Formats: sequence, structure tokens, C-alpha cells
Amino acid sequence: MKVYIVCDLEGVAGVVDFKKQCMEEGAYYEQAIRVATQELNALIEGLIDGGATEIYAWPGHGEFPGGIDFELIHPECKLVMHAGDGGPAGIDPSFDAMVLHGFHGMAGAPNGVLSHSFYPLPKNIWFDDKRIGEIALNIYSFGEHGVPCIMVTGDQAAVDEAKMIVPSIEQVPIKWGLAEKEKLGALTVRQAISLSPEKAREKIRKAATKAMQKISQIEPVTQKTPFTLKVEYIEEKYADAKVGFPGVKRFDSLTVTRECMSLADVIF
Repeated sequence: MKVYIVCDLEGVAGVVDFKKQCMEEGAYYEQAIRVATQELNALIEGLIDGGATEIYAWPGHGEFPGGIDFELIHPECKLVMHAGDGGPAGIDPSFDAMVLHGFHGMAGAPNGVLSHSFYPLPKNIWFDDKRIGEIALNIYSFGEHGVPCIMVTGDQAAVDEAKMIVPSIEQVPIKWGLAEKEKLGALTVRQAISLSPEKAREKIRKAATKAMQKISQIEPVTQKTPFTLKVEYIEEKYADAKVGFPGVKRFDSLTVTRECMSLADVIF
């Protein structure tokens, strides 16, 4: 059984400060990506216990190294490296399932700990009238290849978002948002309650083994096409920059639209 893991950083246990933990120059970035890698390794162990025989992971948090410490990665995991953060590379129908690891809710998600959508520019994104974030786009991207999403780890907002798309998804909430602390453009930072890294790894390992049994029960989810993409930016100048692209039309001062025949037509 072949499994693809899409990795992010903001949904990992203990990661609550974007500047200090999620940016390369942050004082605690190295610690954060080490904890993220340990969580990923627990996920991989659980998948193997559940029957996975080939596992790939794409570190999707920014550019290289993508939010993981590759020296510490589980020996049975193949890394999809230097692919940037524009979306997972190497997807094909040979995969039996995919997993979302360390995810956050979309911009404006209620009680999202580090909620945002494709930071830093877009504020809101819609497919037709449905507002979407990184979770939906990843699920739809794999769905186009016939690959179901069987599991999600992250804060409660991320889990709730994934469940709206895949109701029977295996879920591991790691953090819970409290009062809003600050805004960084379209990104919201909240006070939070987090599991300890050890407890998070324990829950993830067990859930991953269970998730493998759901592969035959969960159908791939796709976006109906054609659809209208609408993107609202945080500043007018970013909308201005997109108007010259083929098919892009102005909706208002901050927002543009584009008719899309497939996910390949989506631009931010």
C-alpha cells in the first residue's frame, strides 16, 4: 500500500507563534521543525503498522527544508524534496491514499490557532460560492488522481475543515484555539491549548494505523468543473498584479475572478 503525506508546520504540537516558530529566522524554528519531524515519524510508524509498504512525504511549509529536519526522518520514508510550496509534487494514481499532517484552518477559521490560506497574500478564496483553504485544495488535487484523503492532524479548526469535505476521515486534533492574539495580514494568531509532543505522537501513531483500514471505505473527493475561482487579496496592488493574466477579471478593488476548467487553472 502506497501513501503520500502532505506536511505543514502550523498544526504541529506546541507551534503557536508564527514569527518565532514558523519562519526560518525565528528563534525557535529549529525546535519546531524537529518536533514536526518527530510527529511525522510517529505517523509513518502508524501507517506501516496498518499495512503501508511505501510512504512519501512532501514538506510543504515554505521553501527548502519545508518545515522538517531531513536528518531525523524515518528511514522508511521517501522525501519529495526541493519542490517548493506551490503544491505537492509527484502525485499520480499509483498512490492508495494521502494524509494531511500538521495542518491549520483556512483564513478566518473560527478559533484557528494559526489560520490562513496560502500565506501571505490571499485573504479569502472561493471555488464557485464555497470558501476554501489549503486543506480543500490538497484533497481535491489528490482526488483528481483518484487518491482519497484518509487522515488529518492539526488544530481543531483544521480537523473540522477536513471533516466537512471527508466526513469519515481519521482525525487527530492537537491544539485548540482560545482568544485572538494578533493579526499578521490575513493570518490570525491565537492563544492556544496544545497537547505535549509525546502525547501528540502517541495519538497520531494509533490513528494512522486505524486510518489505513479506511482506504477502501473513503472515496476520493473532486472539485466539480468548470468552476469560478474568486480570490480576495489583502491589498489592492496584489489584485492589480493578477489582472494581466489570461482570463482574470476584476471583481472589486481587492478581488479577481477566473473561470477554471481544472485545478491547473487556479492561480493566487
